[in-house]
Amino acid sequence: MENYIVTIYAKEDYADEVGEYYKGLQSKYESAPGFISRKIFRAKNGAMAAAVKATYSEEELAAGGEEDHDHGQHFVMIEEWESIQDRINFGRTLSKEHHMKVIPYLLPNHSHEFYEDV
Repeated sequence: MENYIVTIYAKEDYADEVGEYYKGLQSKYESAPGFISRKIFRAKNGAMAAAVKATYSEEELAAGGEEDHDHGQHFVMIEEWESIQDRINFGRTLSKEHHMKVIPYLLPNHSHEFYEDV
């Protein structure tokens, strides 16, 4: 089994459209050879910051800093495949035009890679 993880940032005003786009691909995944499972996660923007601010004192907060990052809506997709080649083959079945439906709604920062257990 292979774990494939994708992270993207959607432009904040388009997070719903991005979520719907990726959910809408589910039937294509389910019919793909070698597909096992897939989960899509959408960050709860601001939830961690609110919890930290409610927990730490102003002095503690002032001593730390926040790393700069894309300020859109973060998505993480975790897929399981029988093999790396199965995932590559699936990606090739989606046309460039299909991908272009979502590209205008995304910020440039993203990642996609196969992962192993630690």
